[in-house]
Amino acid sequence: MSEQADRYGLRARQLRILAELHRKRAAELDKAAELTLASRSMHRLADLLTEAETRQLAEHPDLAELNVQLEGFYGEGPVRPDEEPTT
Repeated sequence: MSEQADRYGLRARQLRILAELHRKRAAELDKAAELTLASRSMHRLADLLTEAETRQLAEHPDLAELNVQLEGFYGEGPVRPDEEPTT
């Protein structure tokens, strides 16, 4: 009769371990869902910032011209002295 109790006790322990694994996986999936929502929010923020910048440049064309002038003066990015063209 004690053999029966041990078998049931072992099965109960296995089921508790399985339940804990499911809780861990559920927590991971909850975190992934929250990250997905945060990602959506960040993309929406980036879209809104781009739209606002575009609107500002359209309303103030002198800023667009200044941007082109600065880009022409400073170029794409910093250039190290040993990388400067020799032309």
